[in-house]
Amino acid sequence: MSETTILTIRQSRRSYGIGGMLLGVLLLGLPFLGRQRITLTDERIIVESGFWNKLRDDVEVFRIRDVVSSRSLFQRLLGIGDVVVKAAEGRGPEEVVVLKGIPDPVGVSETIRTAWNRSARPRGPAMSVD
Repeated sequence: MSETTILTIRQSRRSYGIGGMLLGVLLLGLPFLGRQRITLTDERIIVESGFWNKLRDDVEVFRIRDVVSSRSLFQRLLGIGDVVVKAAEGRGPEEVVVLKGIPDPVGVSETIRTAWNRSARPRGPAMSVD
């Protein structure tokens, strides 16, 4: 069975604060070169970021333990927010992936939660144990 893409997000704006934005404008918009591209499939979350150095991080949906959305006052004014995905990483510590500056962070976190619920439910007919 192949993966089905559920959601693709290209980060629209980052929340660097007023000082960071002014510095970014002075540096010809460089903060916008390293945008994230987030793809949610029915099996994993793929986060690609960077301009000069490309980084790709995959999080398997079945390993997700918690999804948190956060929005500062400045982010709310811009209509963006962050989504923090916490996943179990084998026997080691918890893996944390931050999806920064995405539009509708609550909707994205609910979409991730729905994909996790689908992957966590058993497939096939119900069985009874006697």
